[in-house]
Amino acid sequence: MLDVLIKSGLVVDGSGGKAFFADVAIKDGKIRRIAPNITLEAHTTIDATGKVVSPGFIDNHTHGDYYCLFGTDAYHLLEQGVTTEIAGNCGGGILPYYDGLLDSAKGMVPDALIEHVRNITRDFRAFSEGTKDFKMGTNMALYAPHGNIRASVMGFSPDKPTPTQLKQMKSLMEEAMQCGFLGLSTGLIYPPSVYADRQELIELCSIVAQYHGCYSSHIRGECDTVVEAVAEAISIGEESGCDVVISHHKIGGLTNRGKSTDTLRLIQEANERGTIRVRIDQYPYIAGQTALIHTLPEQFAANGIHALIEQLKDPVFRNQVGEVMFSPSSQSLLKCSGFDGCLILVAPKTPDYVGKTIAEIAGLLGRSPIDVTFDLLVENSGDVDAAYFYQNEEDMLTILAHSETMAGADVGHNLEHYDHNKMNGAHPRGMSTFPKRLRMVRESNMFSLEEEIRRICYLPAQTANIDGIGLLLEGYQADICVFDWQRITENNDFMYPFKKNTGIDTVIVRGQIAVTHGEFTGIRAGMVLKKRT
Repeated sequence: MLDVLIKSGLVVDGSGGKAFFADVAIKDGKIRRIAPNITLEAHTTIDATGKVVSPGFIDNHTHGDYYCLFGTDAYHLLEQGVTTEIAGNCGGGILPYYDGLLDSAKGMVPDALIEHVRNITRDFRAFSEGTKDFKMGTNMALYAPHGNIRASVMGFSPDKPTPTQLKQMKSLMEEAMQCGFLGLSTGLIYPPSVYADRQELIELCSIVAQYHGCYSSHIRGECDTVVEAVAEAISIGEESGCDVVISHHKIGGLTNRGKSTDTLRLIQEANERGTIRVRIDQYPYIAGQTALIHTLPEQFAANGIHALIEQLKDPVFRNQVGEVMFSPSSQSLLKCSGFDGCLILVAPKTPDYVGKTIAEIAGLLGRSPIDVTFDLLVENSGDVDAAYFYQNEEDMLTILAHSETMAGADVGHNLEHYDHNKMNGAHPRGMSTFPKRLRMVRESNMFSLEEEIRRICYLPAQTANIDGIGLLLEGYQADICVFDWQRITENNDFMYPFKKNTGIDTVIVRGQIAVTHGEFTGIRAGMVLKKRT
């Protein structure tokens, strides 16, 4: 007897080939048969008449690794059709552990759990061993984050690594690749990853290349220097010999409108040279999100974030930071968005300011916007997240249309299940990146449904070199999404970021039903995945 039988759906298998009507039979977590009119009995039968049956979506860019070990279930990703997330991005993640990494979890989860997480994230082998039987909502594969590797060897020092330190970093990188990690990620605007020069990254990526891995980069600039930053990422890949992903590719700043033509040309030329593959991930929004502390110039974080917060209590130091932050050469997101384009999303100690821009808060308090920025950081011990409205929509659509562009929500995990009508507190991409992208592709007729499913299912699996996912094939893992192509859409916005999507019917992870009628069932069937070795 089958475990699950999906009947009468329009099968879009992820290959880009023409859709066809068929049934899909699932047994023991695998796709056992795809054929018309399968008559075998099943414990559960799903009527997919009028619906699309596709591989589960693969989110190519999340930060779920930091949260999953504390027990989160990724329900907000599952409810938008995601069955696998690619985590450890932007040079930061849960491992390897370094002093202070888990401080933000103190008081939120039991100390014993923090100690357990610290123990299994002390290095890549400990993580690989400690998560063998670990179950979570989604499947998850991880990059080795450069910032963690650097911090574990040399702290937040901005110095060039000594030969001994570089050898230690390369040893950690090799350990990660031997443990099935996907490659190296960088966050070249975030301390300590920002302090790395090109040669350091080439040295580390040369290890990645030996294992046919990938270099995924939050590049060094997404506004005035975006073209140069894309060129740098490609050159690191070509000189080291490993593939490249440009993370959450965007063009920021009104004066840079149209530069996607140049960045995409660089990517196309690199792919035509054929030495490496260069791909992109993207969320379909004109606002980004990151911690407010990361909008401050990196040179002031050389002693660590906690020291920086303490220094922000000093008016003289504040003036120094402000001058650099708004200097002509600064690439600060806050400079690019302006105070009226910076919307506070998370501020636990000052919740009345959530849902307001820094400019609005300054008006209410009668204080300068720059002082309000620093006050928010001090009062919340640096724990402030914000959305920055600084991207060009025309470029966003141009990047979305590119054949190498995958989808990535660029989110962590919700720490609790929020009411759909809860106001404020998150970027809507966390609940709706995939429904919004599918809706945009459908309404614009940008490309076919078959091509879109290829881009959000098989392309990321291929990029990450993970076998057995991303396609509907007999013998592949039964990660499946059943959805209504004509109705799929997002219903949320920045005021109501948790509103439920329309059109997602059923999501299956490793043969188990994780979402039915668009709602998470509580099933945790996901596992840590490893790249092909």
